[in-house]
Amino acid sequence: MTALPVTVAATRQARPAHEDDLHRWATTLSATAATFHGHVDSKIWLRRDKGAFLVTVALTFASAAAASAWESSPARTDLLALGDELTDGAIVAAPLGVGGPQQARWKTALVVWAGLLPFALLLNVAAESPLAAIPVLPRTVLTTAVLVPLAVYLGIPAVQRLIGSRPGRASRR
Repeated sequence: MTALPVTVAATRQARPAHEDDLHRWATTLSATAATFHGHVDSKIWLRRDKGAFLVTVALTFASAAAASAWESSPARTDLLALGDELTDGAIVAAPLGVGGPQQARWKTALVVWAGLLPFALLLNVAAESPLAAIPVLPRTVLTTAVLVPLAVYLGIPAVQRLIGSRPGRASRR
């Protein structure tokens, strides 16, 4: 059986005037985790929510065993204690991607439109006469049943490859 990667993530709220300290702490935590066997990736997201400064750290390990080794390490224990001094409130388990950069809606709409357009044009040119004889509701159901899978499985991925875009992709900060 192949081991699957494991990602653990948590969000902390900085105490007032400790935003930069908490960001540096998160960077140190990520760098320390990177020295552990099986570490695959680290991501840090910073955001403000209702005036609070939040830091989310996500650490990915190659397996549950590698994640467990990190979780039970003295280095992690020491770093968590330092983080507690900089943090207000409880630590919150973070859904992955929360606070991460997301593609703007207008860009998503443009990618979807560009991925759908060629298929819609082809369908309208190739089947204009037979489609015209079908009442509007069944015609709409039929054309969307054909167009949506084509756009989702072929058109949109092709547009994303062309422009190098991956919606929802987080970046290291």
